[in-house]
Amino acid sequence: MNINEIKEKIEHTIPYINGWNKDKRASIIIPLVNINDDICILFEVRSKKLNAQPGDICFPGGRIDKDETPKQAGIREFYEELGIKDVNIINELDLTIRHDGMIIHSFVGIVNNIDELLINESEVDHIFYVPLQYLLSHAPLESVGKLTVNRASDFPYNLIFNGKNYKFKEGKYVSLFYRYKKYVIWGITANILKNFLDKL
Repeated sequence: MNINEIKEKIEHTIPYINGWNKDKRASIIIPLVNINDDICILFEVRSKKLNAQPGDICFPGGRIDKDETPKQAGIREFYEELGIKDVNIINELDLTIRHDGMIIHSFVGIVNNIDELLINESEVDHIFYVPLQYLLSHAPLESVGKLTVNRASDFPYNLIFNGKNYKFKEGKYVSLFYRYKKYVIWGITANILKNFLDKL
């Protein structure tokens, strides 16, 4: 391979995340709703019948199909869960990489026709609203944990300097908890929420 062939392969690529095509991807929308001249964020409580994360609080969203963009996926999932197609997307926020490798695209959107909500009860138990000003004025509870790797029994320590005595790095994992009335917003939803609030 010569330098021109390398340039042809590389110069028009759009940077993303190394190894993304082996990971799962999802897209969510942070829905802004005007209620009596008060800007609120809509949250979902996941159906208690779901296999994954039943009863958790989340934003509308889900998996990105191979034939759609993250934005298209977010709008599709919003419609499937809440019955509304008309979401005015303002912009995309920072990407979130979950500790298990899930790549999450987050969008902020305005929902004007909230009276037309039709909740898909197989996925959503119910929804609730939190005033944006409340979230801006109440810092979350924060808990910091460690992320470590359990290496396989056949890990080839003989191929690396210092073998089993190699000083592997540990990561940190920050868990956030926002409390509002009877609700606790935590996990990845809280991390994405904080990313949005920090930008304001």
